[in-house]
Amino acid sequence: MLSWIFGHKKKTTHILAIDLGTASISAAVVVRHEKAGPNAPAGLCEIKKVLRHPLNLLGYQLAADAGKLPYILKDGFMKVFKDAYAASRHADVILIALSEPFFLDKKTQREEARPNPSKPISRAEIDTIGKFLSEDVLVANRRLAPVGRNILAMRVNGYDIVDAIGYKGKTLGAEAVFTLVSATLKDYVDEAKEKFFPRSAVSFSSDTWVLWKLLKSTENLSGPVLVVDIGGEVTGVFGAGKNTIEHMGAAAFGIRTLARRIGAALKIGPEEVEPILRKYTAGALDERLKMKVDRVLSAALFDWWASIKNFASAPAAFKKILLSGGGADFSVFSDFLKDCLKKDYGADVSVELLRAEAFNDFLDPAGALSGGGDVILAALSIFADAKTD
Repeated sequence: MLSWIFGHKKKTTHILAIDLGTASISAAVVVRHEKAGPNAPAGLCEIKKVLRHPLNLLGYQLAADAGKLPYILKDGFMKVFKDAYAASRHADVILIALSEPFFLDKKTQREEARPNPSKPISRAEIDTIGKFLSEDVLVANRRLAPVGRNILAMRVNGYDIVDAIGYKGKTLGAEAVFTLVSATLKDYVDEAKEKFFPRSAVSFSSDTWVLWKLLKSTENLSGPVLVVDIGGEVTGVFGAGKNTIEHMGAAAFGIRTLARRIGAALKIGPEEVEPILRKYTAGALDERLKMKVDRVLSAALFDWWASIKNFASAPAAFKKILLSGGGADFSVFSDFLKDCLKKDYGADVSVELLRAEAFNDFLDPAGALSGGGDVILAALSIFADAKTD
């Protein structure tokens, strides 16, 4: 090649980022450029196309039986992959994030005595302990398919080590989180992938893991953080630290739950509720309508808090609380959450919003992804590991 004349040719990675939520399957067709330098947090990401396929899963017991996943998901994945293929016929890697209740994250750890402590630890030893961890998880979850494994920590003689290869010691330990899904859901994805992107690598993660990696990549974990992720039908809660992640629970109450209650009270359709909520948030709603919405919101938000209260206990242990997902677009959630934490726990905790606009410096065009609902797509596009091997 003539790179010695024309300079180094910057490497790009073609990514199809997919966020499976309870209200929609969202996707972004992305070209990620390499970092400008070793200290840069990320490279520029060209957003070629943003796709959204709405879902209506109300009434389905998604977690009750892996064999009864609604056919609507199969239809949705096929449509998203088809539209992505129309936008770009090539994807090096497909990155898929799964929201509650489509995944099960299982954390496990193991420590093994080494037969020869004076011998440096090899890659084969690390692979072996990874295999043991995988077997431990699968024995307890035989009906689910493993789609992701992320190492949280490696330990030699009980001490945390970033990379254990080459170290010597009596014991080698590891802690990992495995992402499991129903075999039916995995089949839906595999079928759509084989039809449109048969040569592309695929990587699954839980949205919990994706958000944790995002916070870690942007150095937002100097202290413990509680993340409250308000999705379409579900609110998930997890605790995050620099080297820890703890899924604390989920409740069947999301932004759509709130919208349905407002729609029922005002006798309007779901498409009319969002503009009203946005006007309410901006203080632009006429007084008569505002009083009606106030009454609905008051009862609904108390129900929301009751559903997640046990997961958000001991808030004083966290440096801050982050609100993500579609709920981050409406200040009623953050204001109410802050008041409840003060009233019930006496805790003055900072509640901050996590929205895609925070990452505009890495997106071209800026603003291609927006709001709390696009944070997962932004995290996948910019920061997620996009290895193709």
